[in-house]
Amino acid sequence: MYYRDALHSAFLPILSSSVFDNTGKPYDVSRILTPDFLFDRDKFEAYSNVYLPITYALAYGVQFAGLSALVTHTACWYGKEIWQVSRQSMVSDEATDSLTYTPLGHSEDINSHRSSRKRAGSTVEAGIDTSMQGEDVHTRLMRRYEDAPASWYLMTFIAMLAIGIFVVEYYPVYLPWYGLLFALSITAVLFIPVAIVMALTNQHSSLYLICQIICGTVFPGRPVANMVFTTYCYISSAQGVKFSSDLKLGHYMKIPPKLLFQVQMFATLVSSFTQIGVLNWMFANIPSLCQPDGINGFSCPLARVHFNGSILWGVVGPQRFFGRGGLYQPLVWFFLVGAVAPIVVFGIGRKRPMNSIWRKINLPVLFGSLSWIPPATGLNFSVWALVCFIFNSVVRKRRPEWWGKYTMTLSAGLDSGLAVGVVVIFFGIVFPGWMKGFMWWGTEIYKQGCDWQACPYKTLKPGETFD
Repeated sequence: MYYRDALHSAFLPILSSSVFDNTGKPYDVSRILTPDFLFDRDKFEAYSNVYLPITYALAYGVQFAGLSALVTHTACWYGKEIWQVSRQSMVSDEATDSLTYTPLGHSEDINSHRSSRKRAGSTVEAGIDTSMQGEDVHTRLMRRYEDAPASWYLMTFIAMLAIGIFVVEYYPVYLPWYGLLFALSITAVLFIPVAIVMALTNQHSSLYLICQIICGTVFPGRPVANMVFTTYCYISSAQGVKFSSDLKLGHYMKIPPKLLFQVQMFATLVSSFTQIGVLNWMFANIPSLCQPDGINGFSCPLARVHFNGSILWGVVGPQRFFGRGGLYQPLVWFFLVGAVAPIVVFGIGRKRPMNSIWRKINLPVLFGSLSWIPPATGLNFSVWALVCFIFNSVVRKRRPEWWGKYTMTLSAGLDSGLAVGVVVIFFGIVFPGWMKGFMWWGTEIYKQGCDWQACPYKTLKPGETFD
C-alpha cells in the first residue's frame, strides 16, 4: 500500500507519530485555529487537509476493529455468564450476608461450614461457578472485616464530579458540564467488557479512539475540549481497572477494606501532586521538551499522538476524514470486520475441545496491540515478541517449575531495576551535564538511516503539493 501511494502515503514517512500537510511537512495546527483555539474553516481550506502516514492510518483501522470486537467477543464468550451472575447478584448477596466468619478448627466445623455454603448457594442457578458468587476461602476469611461503606465511594464520586464540573466550566476548555457526564457514562457502559479482557489477558482495551470520535462528532471544532473529554473517558476506564486490581490484591492479602480504601485515597492524592510537580519541573528545566529534537530523547511520542488525535477529531472532525467522500472513508469497514470476526471465531471454537487454538484466539487483544503503532515501532514489537516467545514458550515447556516460580518475580525485578536505574542515571549523570558533548559510533549510527530521518518514498519539488 505504501509503495503504491495508497492514501497519498508514499509522500510521507512510512512510520511516524506526526500528521502532515499536502507538502509532506508536519502539520502546523496553529494555521487553522482562532486565538481562542477554535476551528477556522477558511484558514483550513486555504492551508491543507490533514494526511496520515500509512501505519498511522492502519492503526486507526485496527482500533476501529478492536472496539467492535471488544463488544462482540465479550457478548459471545461471556454474555450469558454476565447476565446470569448479574441477575443472581441480589439473591446471592442476601444469602452471603447471613454468613459470618467462623474459624474451622475441627472436622465437624468444616462439615457444618460446607452445609451452610450449600444452603447459601442453593438459590444460584446451575452452571454458574460458585467462585463468582463470593463463596471461596478468601471471601470467608475476609468476613471478619467490615466492608468499606458504599457511601464512602459515593461521596468520593460526588466530590470529584463536582471538581470536574468546576474545571470544565471555569477554565476555557470549551467542554460543557454535560460533556463531562457523557464521557463518564461511556466509561460506565464499556467498563465490564474492558475489565473482563484485562482480567483474562492482562491487556487493557483502550477506549481512547472511540472517545475522540464521539467528542469530535458531538463537539466539533474544539481541540482542547476533545483532549479533556478523551482524558476523562479513557483515564476513568484505565484507573478503574487498576483500582479493581488493587482491591483484588488487598482481598487476597487479607487487608481490611476500610484501611485499603484509606490507603488508596492517600496514595492517589500524593501521586497526583507529585506528578503535577514533576511535570512543571520538567517544563521549567528541560530544554526543548516534547520537541522532535528534545534533549536525551524527551520527545514525548505518546503525548504527540494524543495531540495529533485532538487535531484529527477535535479540529478537523470525523466527518472530513471518514464521512462521504473522505480520503480515509474505507477505514470505516474495519468496524464491520471487528464485529463479525469474533462471531466467526466463536462459532468455530465452541465446537472444539477446550485446548483448541480457536478457544485461545482473543481478537480484541490482537487488534488492540497493533493499535500502539505509532508511537511503538517495529523494534518495540520485535523485542516484545522475542522475549515472550523465549519465556512463555521455550522456558515454559522446558522448565515449567522454574517458569511458574520465578517468571513473575523476574519481571517485577526487571521493571523495578529499570525504574531505579533511570532515576539514578538521569539525576546522577545526565542532569548534571556530564553527558554533554558525549558522542561515539553507537550514539550516532542509528541517525544515518531513513528510519530516523523519516524519509518519504516519493519527494516533491519546492512549491508542489500532492493533493
